Parts: sequence; C-alpha cells; structure tokens
Amino acid sequence: MKKIKVAKKIQTPTLIDCDPGVDDAFAIALALASPEIDLRAITTVHGNVPARMAYRNARRVVPFLGVNLRSPKPLPAVYPGAGLPLRGGRIDRKISISIHGEDGLGDLFRKRKPPAPGLRRESRVASQVIASLSRGLGGSLSIIAIGPLTNLALAVRRDRKALAGVGRIVIMGGAAQVPGNATRAAEFNVHCDPEAAEVVMNCGAPITMIGLNVTRRAVLPSRSLGGGGEFRGALRDLARPYIGFSKRRRGVDGVTLHDPLAVAAALEPGLVGCLHRKVSVECGSGPARGMTVVDLRPGADAPASRARSVEVAMEVDEKRFLRLFLSRLRAYRGWS
Repeated sequence: MKKIKVAKKIQTPTLIDCDPGVDDAFAIALALASPEIDLRAITTVHGNVPARMAYRNARRVVPFLGVNLRSPKPLPAVYPGAGLPLRGGRIDRKISISIHGEDGLGDLFRKRKPPAPGLRRESRVASQVIASLSRGLGGSLSIIAIGPLTNLALAVRRDRKALAGVGRIVIMGGAAQVPGNATRAAEFNVHCDPEAAEVVMNCGAPITMIGLNVTRRAVLPSRSLGGGGEFRGALRDLARPYIGFSKRRRGVDGVTLHDPLAVAAALEPGLVGCLHRKVSVECGSGPARGMTVVDLRPGADAPASRARSVEVAMEVDEKRFLRLFLSRLRAYRGWS
C-alpha cells in the first residue's frame, strides 16, 4: 500500500518595512500568526513616530507578540532605517500623536513592563537588508511596506536590479478616487516622502497598492476587543487612542486596519479586487503634494501598458478579511 504524501504548506519569505504605529503592531501580529509567512526581517522607518522610536517600538512589539504565541517560533531581526525623507525636511506628527499616543503604541508599555528585547542590535541598516534579501531571494521574496517608502527607495538606489526581481511588493499607501488623510489629496505614508514613493512605483517590481479607498472599509469594531484574556486586553489598550480619534474624527467605533489589510492581501490576494494601472506621485510643492494619481482612463490597462503598471486595489471583501484577521489572533495565548 502506497504512502500518501502530505504536501507541506509553502511559506513565503517576507520582509515587513514599517513605522510602528498602532496598526503596524496589529499587522506584525497578523504576520507572526500566519504560517504562510516566513518573516525574515522587519525594517523600520520614520513616519508615525521618529525613526529612533520606530526602531525601539518594533523591538518591543516583536518579543511581546513572540512570548504570547501559543506555538513559539523564531522571531525576525529588526533593523533601523531612514530618519528623514529623501529630500529632507521635518514631518508634522501632531495628528500621529493623537492617533497612536505619545510613544506610538497607545502608551501600552506605560502600564505594562516591556518584555526583554531578546533581539540583538543589528549593525546593518534597512536599505542594506532590503537590497541584500532581494538579491539573495529574488522572486521568492515578498516585501510588505506599511510606512513611508524611504527605505525601499534607498534600496532601489543601492541595487535597482535586485528590487525589480522580487516576487511582489505590497504597499499600504496612496488613495484611488478618494480624499487623503494627511491632506485633502494625500495619504499619510506617501505624503511623508512623495519622492521615495515615486521611485518605488517605478522600480520595475510587481507592486500592489492597498490604498485608503479599500483600507477605510477594513474596520475592526471596538466590541471585538472586549472581554477575553490578558493579550486581548493589551490589544485593547494599544488601540484605545486610535479608537478615540476615529470616533471623534470619523464617527467610527473601531480600529481601521490599514496596515493589516496589506499583510492580508499578501496572504490572500483574492481579498482585494485590483486594476492594473499606471500610478504617478505628485512631488511638487503645492496642495496636491503626495497625491497618488491613478490612470483610470478607458484602455489604460491595455497589455502593452501592464509592464509598467501597478495593481491598484479597488475593492475589498471586508467581511472575509475580518474573519481571517480574528481567526489568526487565536494563535495568541490570552486572546480568548
């Protein structure tokens, strides 16, 4: 009698570039709880918080999540990245503080002692790591970029050919046919460094853009964070300022899962419906700075145009996404 071979679940080598950030922490939680993702590295960048704080936050979040996983797994190394946009200048973070708290993590670790990092301090910087993994893994590597795109643009400058050869870059950024959230025209991540976004959009890699037009529909109701055990309580504390801001500004009682949707789209591309379109980024100094201009004219998705196009998410199955997200959180002790 022949033995039946059980196919092993394929893991995709993945790098996450982020600026933690409440929803970045939720995104990392989803990635670590997903067996399909082999999370090789996390790189950090300026954005929701200054670069030094982003690096510190990632080094707190990763071991915090790791010790709460029901099935322990190797944790990714965390690498520091760019502290300023490509052309320099400062970012106004007043709104970020009201959304993410003073420390970027809802002041979570003011109430709780942060876990011992357990992660060594790395000497390489983000752009080096991104370029190196891209060269080494090529088409098997997925990059999920959920902050400003400065690190990726610097990696393109280091080795454009390597970045062009990765399997896919999934970006949480931009907005198609809807207003921005940093300005009337621009989404926050792109607005932080429009020049970097323009470089990445034209780097030659397959790119999926998960913009505000779909992420605003991916809302985790605050009631989903009620009850449960200690881990769920920690996530509730993490999200508290975020939920408060959403209630005041948008009348939404929940966490808008911008960054986790990008991770989920990498896991299950069928969650979002995309169009292949050319995307340009407004890099001028006027009120449209940071706007993602998506070419939605008839015929703009012609086969001849696809080589230089971006997969732009236009639809999302938000119910299916929330089911996936909540089911993965069960991988953590103290969720239920």
